[in-house]
Amino acid sequence: MSEIKENFDRTEKIGVVGSPSSTAGLNIDILGTAVKKRLVGSLSVFHYTQDGEDHYAMGQITEVQMQNVWTQDPTMRGIIRQKGRVDPITERQDVHTANMMVSSVFSDGSKGIEPSSLGTVPATGTSIRLLDQSTMESLFTNYRDEMFYLGNAYGTSIPMPMWLKHFGKSQAGSGGVGEAYHIGVFGKTGSGKSVLAKMMVMGYAQHPSMSIFILDPQGEFAGDLAEASPLRKILVERLGRNVEIYDLHNLVLDDKELFKRILANSGFFEELGIIMDTNRYRAANEVLKALQPKKRSAKKGGLSSFGIDTESSSPSGSIPLHQAHTREAFDRVWDALGLEQVQNNIYTSKDTRERLSLNYETADPDEFYERWRKVANLFSYEHKVRGVKIQDLVKKIGERQGNTIIIDFSENNIPPDTYWNDSIRFILIGEFLRTIKSEAEASYRAKQLLNCLVVIDEAHRLAPREDPETEDMNVVRNSLIDAIRTTRKYGLGWMFISQTLSSLHREIISQIRVYVFGFGLGWGTERYALTDIIGGAEDAIQLYQMFRDPQSSLGERTYPFMTIGPISPLSFSGTPLFFNALKYPDEFLRMNFE
Repeated sequence: MSEIKENFDRTEKIGVVGSPSSTAGLNIDILGTAVKKRLVGSLSVFHYTQDGEDHYAMGQITEVQMQNVWTQDPTMRGIIRQKGRVDPITERQDVHTANMMVSSVFSDGSKGIEPSSLGTVPATGTSIRLLDQSTMESLFTNYRDEMFYLGNAYGTSIPMPMWLKHFGKSQAGSGGVGEAYHIGVFGKTGSGKSVLAKMMVMGYAQHPSMSIFILDPQGEFAGDLAEASPLRKILVERLGRNVEIYDLHNLVLDDKELFKRILANSGFFEELGIIMDTNRYRAANEVLKALQPKKRSAKKGGLSSFGIDTESSSPSGSIPLHQAHTREAFDRVWDALGLEQVQNNIYTSKDTRERLSLNYETADPDEFYERWRKVANLFSYEHKVRGVKIQDLVKKIGERQGNTIIIDFSENNIPPDTYWNDSIRFILIGEFLRTIKSEAEASYRAKQLLNCLVVIDEAHRLAPREDPETEDMNVVRNSLIDAIRTTRKYGLGWMFISQTLSSLHREIISQIRVYVFGFGLGWGTERYALTDIIGGAEDAIQLYQMFRDPQSSLGERTYPFMTIGPISPLSFSGTPLFFNALKYPDEFLRMNFE
């Protein structure tokens, strides 16, 4: 007798296959000994024969129903209304049935345990048993090293096995999928989605050949992976990864087009009455001409330790961007903005030029210098520690040395005397997206997979379904849409973390391969979007709607999730799986790293 057969025979029997049943779902007759058990969400297993081989099918019970035909009789209802219960009719004649979704099937044949499919319906009376840890382990003996745990099966204490495979090709002892997966983690505020995303990142970080790049608008990941944090200790000491966190104190901006875009969106020109986008970009172009009137000659400066080519003023009078914060640079720009020819280049109509000229003449240059200096400080790196360019940061993900790079865009880490707003955040994120995609393309041309996961928090703000308010937001959205369509074959996957489904762009949602849903998406427009993703599986929707709000718990909080896609060996048939997340970080670290 095989190990799995021995373990299966020791499991608890809770019911039998009833009628009608189909390969899409089984109708289970619950035994009297099990009617008082918590069965909804429980992992169940049954044994049947298919093509002459033993098969074991597993799934979760999504709904339990009770019916008593005697109590439905009008006369009996009247008696019950008077007495409350009628022995031996009430309770004893209750019939409990359950619906079971089969999520995975394994055959136990001559080649050992192998994935299979439910190609026939087992006979009525086939025993349905509660899956226990021993049976689970015997099914996945050959894959034990690949298992990772994010939670327990919904409503149970049985750890649900997951596998978070890297995007490269399979190697000895390493199961890569050979292409990237796009991942979506969704849930309302307080549903635990950000914590679960961190746990998933830790799962992918187990692969030394995989790089992880995190764009962190709120500083969520940067805080949890800061120096001396338990997660960072695991990443560095246990997994041997290189973890680097950068914010605006470190980023070195040196691109001319980036300078013009940031200046045009900083509010500097609005103070002179230059409001329209077209005119602001014209004005920014004139400013750059004033700073660098002729082609510059570059030479090495005093910051070679940063790997940055510094430039001093050339004989032509060119001022490099990293010196634009000086009063000398501003005076040159201010004088240029007062020139008639420059104003003609900004505005073509006489009336608007006269208004600009009047605003310029009545403006206080000292006040405008303060505004200018805060913007230009974004491009100054003399005071920056560990200064690094965006291009050099992105190249780190192609080094394949287990790099984990976090870019903290939160307002908590903005350097003093530096201008910052949402528009500038979008511009910089857009620059990172463009550079990451270019790096992936270059790697693919070199016949290598990038094998990288890019994590994007607050994705609904970066790729909204409705048209964005500004051009910079539109650039970011279009970059993400283009990337998710094309980068899968490059080995570049994206993880989108969002509070909502209905407001995230449809193209993003349609390209996602692994979905994880936390609490809060079961009603209104969110429910329609959710139903569309899971193919209208009403049993799954009903179970999902039973999720309790973690924030309403009187005791210890639990964070339930529903997942779809190739994230678990229990879900290769494409049916949803339900689990409660492990307690973070203690239980999570103990289950996976001890």
